[in-house]
Amino acid sequence: MKKLLVILILIFTLPTPSQADDISDFQIEGMSVGDSLLDYFSEKKIKKQKQYEFNYNDIFATIGFKKNYFKVYDKVQFHYKLKDKNYKIYGIVGVIKFKNSIKDCFNKKDKIVAELSEELKDVKKKIYDERKHSADKSGKSKTYDVYFNFESGNYIAVSCYHWTKEMEYSDNLKVAIISNEFENFLKKYYK
Repeated sequence: MKKLLVILILIFTLPTPSQADDISDFQIEGMSVGDSLLDYFSEKKIKKQKQYEFNYNDIFATIGFKKNYFKVYDKVQFHYKLKDKNYKIYGIVGVIKFKNSIKDCFNKKDKIVAELSEELKDVKKKIYDERKHSADKSGKSKTYDVYFNFESGNYIAVSCYHWTKEMEYSDNLKVAIISNEFENFLKKYYK
């Protein structure tokens, strides 16, 4: 049975420890890693979305859908293989914007992390209190991240992004469910 990961109302129905390495048990807006995007969107809608293609062997692409499709998140991003006609999801990221309110983001992040920490006691947790965001050359924009790293290489990350005004992005919370296959690709891509 698929599990629901909803952050605004903080209702978590998480897998038992014996199931805890299967990230397909976690959902964002009812969608999971391993699902087909075609179960939720038409191919026409998928192709219509602005796509970011990684320029490393043209393997993966990322698209995002905005709020009008979702109840909880302002945007949900999907990572899939470019040549996959089934549009299998290898990573899914829910985004909630916090306009100029990083404290609200921190509060929401702390609640989510506490819930996940309680339920995923056997999963290795890594905390990054503050890191510079590589997209901001001034070094002033920061991320605050907690990763739940499964033995398989899959992970769930809960992060707050605090952007400077010069970057013209809203502060935001991201909840990411990422497969080891996509993570391994990213490690090669960003070498």
